[in-house]
Amino acid sequence: MIRPLRKRHLQIWSALLLLIPTGIVTAWLSIKKPVYNNVSQPTSEQALPKIILSVEKENYLVRLRSNDSGARQLEWINKNVLSVPSAVIYKTAAAHKGIESAELIGRIEAKGTYYFPLQKDSINEKPKFFLYDFIHEKIIDSVKF
Repeated sequence: MIRPLRKRHLQIWSALLLLIPTGIVTAWLSIKKPVYNNVSQPTSEQALPKIILSVEKENYLVRLRSNDSGARQLEWINKNVLSVPSAVIYKTAAAHKGIESAELIGRIEAKGTYYFPLQKDSINEKPKFFLYDFIHEKIIDSVKF
């Protein structure tokens, strides 16, 4: 090796001496923590004791529940896995036909039972619930009591 080649060789190996450990540490720090399989709804509460209204469809059962103090709760039971993974529930008055003025209740994902508390000011005599796909922006189904 000639002198300039030896000097260049030393510079490259010196750079690699710093870059390789830095790359290893950076790669180790950039590893993401494992994602836990959590449902995107509040922690499951117990069902309120009184069933006020109930509607059963082919793929799900919807109940409006209450207790003695007047608190209300929506119980949504999926019998099968949803064909649309991006389903959310909206609530509106029975007279309204779209979700423009509807109130977001919550998101449902897989087979199982979901409980959603309903606000006292949002309770109508006969509420209507929409199952809405927010990715495709279309109403999948509606439940009218």
